Amino acid sequence: MNVGWRRAIWGATAALCVCALSVVSVRSQAAPPGAEMAETVFQNVQVLKGIPVDEFMDTMGMFAAATTKDCTGCHSPQVLTDSRDAFAVVTPMIQRARQMVVMMNTINRTYFGGETRVTCYTCHAAKDIPEWVPNLEIQYGTPPLPNPDTLRFVSFPDDADQVNELFASYIQALGGAQAVAGMTSLVARGTYSGWDTSRSPVPVEIFARAPGQMTTLVERTEGTNSYVFDGTNFWFAGVDAAVPNYTLTYTGGNLSGARVDSQVLVAPSLIQASYDSWQVSEDFVNDELVTILQGTKEGETPVNLFFNEAGLLVRLIRWADTSVGPVPTQFDFSDYRAVSGVQRPYRWVKSWTNNQATFVIEEYQMNAAVPDARFARPEPVALR
Repeated sequence: MNVGWRRAIWGATAALCVCALSVVSVRSQAAPPGAEMAETVFQNVQVLKGIPVDEFMDTMGMFAAATTKDCTGCHSPQVLTDSRDAFAVVTPMIQRARQMVVMMNTINRTYFGGETRVTCYTCHAAKDIPEWVPNLEIQYGTPPLPNPDTLRFVSFPDDADQVNELFASYIQALGGAQAVAGMTSLVARGTYSGWDTSRSPVPVEIFARAPGQMTTLVERTEGTNSYVFDGTNFWFAGVDAAVPNYTLTYTGGNLSGARVDSQVLVAPSLIQASYDSWQVSEDFVNDELVTILQGTKEGETPVNLFFNEAGLLVRLIRWADTSVGPVPTQFDFSDYRAVSGVQRPYRWVKSWTNNQATFVIEEYQMNAAVPDARFARPEPVALR
């Protein structure tokens, strides 16, 4: 077996863990033209046909997060030693998971008008087997901490002036409107470490260009993982793609997420106008009081921006919608330093349901020339 595939199994996305499962979508949103459907890429898709590959993989991430299982938690142990065809081997756990998804969608269709109000996480909540007996230690002890990634949002009364002031404070904290407007592109180099690299740091390069293009290249031992957003499309090609040497087209919440990710890095003054409305609230991040702005837009999942008292963005949470409920992606930014008059984060942690990765930037080049070719659809990756 290829060494790169072995490492991908052990260290790569939890979303790959249960990719032979099938689900029933309760949403009517059509897949974009050209998107590859799950049933054309994966084997043994029994229940669902017609969702894009990236939504299918995010659905696997929901399963993994809800049950705290890895690949072999549902799939045959052969996935560790044989080809990827082993993911299609039907196991008792796969059969049960299919039943649970049908049950969940029946509940949503019957009692919630087809909205995804009940998800895998509703009952499992990071437990292999859902609890059915009350826990008195919780009832009479310290209440559990709230989930910071929840979509529920308690806002202050709408105040457009307050929203404008908060975004103005953000731009001022970054260095002022003139300095931010002068930032047209950047190149960042440093290291990346995550489950897919066994927590070992590997080189990473980021190329970004206003108003919203970004490419991230992670130089893994087995080959290069490329994440490319050209302003309209978002692609992933890499050694742990869903199918060997295959390029995925990302859609839905992943696409709007790529837009806001690029804006945070190179065009922060455009974030406010990218969403139709904003709500304001407060919370704590690492025991520090923060102000939260939640942006919403018709047809997209929300984004939550967490600003510290200095006005800097310290956390971003966005969601991707799946057939079994929304899954979060969280960025935690830190170590801001001035680069050509603009405060840039030198460290951030990206956490989502199929990985957690730390980016440590060693060098920024502001307004560097970035050719169009950097934002072209990446070629499939040949394993080294």
